[in-house]
Amino acid sequence: MARILIALFLALPLLGHGMSKQEAEALVQQANTAYSGSHYEQALALYDSARTEYASATLFYNIGNCHFKLNDIPRAILFYERALRLSPGSDDIQANLDLARQQVVDRINALPSFSLGNTWSSFRGGRDVDQWARRALWGCTALFVLLAGVLLVRANMVKRMLQVAAVIALLFSLMATGFAAVRKAEVTSTDEAIVMQAKVDVRSEPRDGSTVLFVLHKGTKVEVLQDANGWNEVRLPNGNVGWMPATAMERI
Repeated sequence: MARILIALFLALPLLGHGMSKQEAEALVQQANTAYSGSHYEQALALYDSARTEYASATLFYNIGNCHFKLNDIPRAILFYERALRLSPGSDDIQANLDLARQQVVDRINALPSFSLGNTWSSFRGGRDVDQWARRALWGCTALFVLLAGVLLVRANMVKRMLQVAAVIALLFSLMATGFAAVRKAEVTSTDEAIVMQAKVDVRSEPRDGSTVLFVLHKGTKVEVLQDANGWNEVRLPNGNVGWMPATAMERI
């Protein structure tokens, strides 16, 4: 406990004036050292301090690992899920998420769906959330350069080649823009959550006393459909739907 207080005390001056990237990276390095020494509470405090200024798949993954080591499985799952959003298809994140899910009481079978697996997730997600946006800009830049070449070049053969290349650049830019929009929607979405309470009754209506449809336990992932008076309507991967208190979960 003393180490946690010391770590938080050291972080306070940084948070007061806005932490720079270098300062955040220094905190992460200290956290990595603490984690390597099995000081998981201290490492978690340092990682959380860095998280106030920036987020990354690696940072969320490390926070998830700290929670897992401290046997806080719901929060471990929460941060693994957040990490997976930023780096879809990551084998390491997925492996640790699967390991944490093995300790969840609820075993819910998802409805059949078509999926191309981690290879497609990695391609669609990219190495970071801005990758497809950058590619869209590169494609637009190439398109304008090629169009300028079409206007300036007089040789018919070269002009046709530039026109074909411009069409390819246009199609690439449109594809990259589409992927960038999808990635932004995925990362900013708040329609998924992790149950944080040890046990919660899921009811037929958003009020106490209504019929209990089923019971969920901590660590279970749900889809949030709508909010109403401090209650959330949720759907499980198997299609079951019901209402639970908003305070019983935390959005991914």
